[in-house]
Amino acid sequence: MDSTTTVVLRYRDGRTERATLIETDVDRQLVRVSRDGGAKDEVPFSTLKALFFPRNEREESQEPAAGSTIAVEFADGEVIRGVAQYNPERNGFFLFPGDRSKNDRIFVVNSAIVSIEVEKL
Repeated sequence: MDSTTTVVLRYRDGRTERATLIETDVDRQLVRVSRDGGAKDEVPFSTLKALFFPRNEREESQEPAAGSTIAVEFADGEVIRGVAQYNPERNGFFLFPGDRSKNDRIFVVNSAIVSIEVEKL
């Protein structure tokens, strides 16, 4: 991911914030972002539930890798559905939403999940 990728940080406390993604460090469980005005910050996974990657009409959408159709529920009751290769041993995963008109993909933080349901075909 390059430094011009805009993301929407969705926090566990309900806050939402737009920022420019610098790096996602899955091993250290944090996201490095640049905010308006150029201030750089590290946001720990423990404060996030997900990073949303808004659809950019100028760029081609990434196609989802083979995976299962799942429904992810967060502590606040929000449920998102899409295709993902979920692994509970990892710190997070990419979910490609069923409706990609607004978001191309979503990075879900595993520790923010209340439940996951694999949907039957």
